[in-house]
Amino acid sequence: MCNAVIDGDTAYATPGDLAKFVGVENLVWEDHNPFSRWPEGEDWHRMDLCLCPIDLHQTLEKAELRYERGVDPMEWFIIR
Repeated sequence: MCNAVIDGDTAYATPGDLAKFVGVENLVWEDHNPFSRWPEGEDWHRMDLCLCPIDLHQTLEKAELRYERGVDPMEWFIIR
C-alpha cells in the first residue's frame, strides 16, 4: 500500500486528490524521483500517481494541518 492522507472518512491517495484538500500551492514535491523503475525522460511530477513523490510532512506543515502517523506508517491522519 502507498501513502494515504486520511481526514475522517476521506482518504487522499494521489497528488491530485491531496491538492483538492490542501491546495495545489501547498504540495511539496520530493527533491528526487522516488520510483526505482521509471522511464527515462518521463516526468514523475504527475497528479495521478501515488503520493510517493510528495513530501507529506512538509506538505501538511505548509498547509498548517495537524496530523499523526497511524500504526501503519503509510497512513497520515488529520487531527481536527
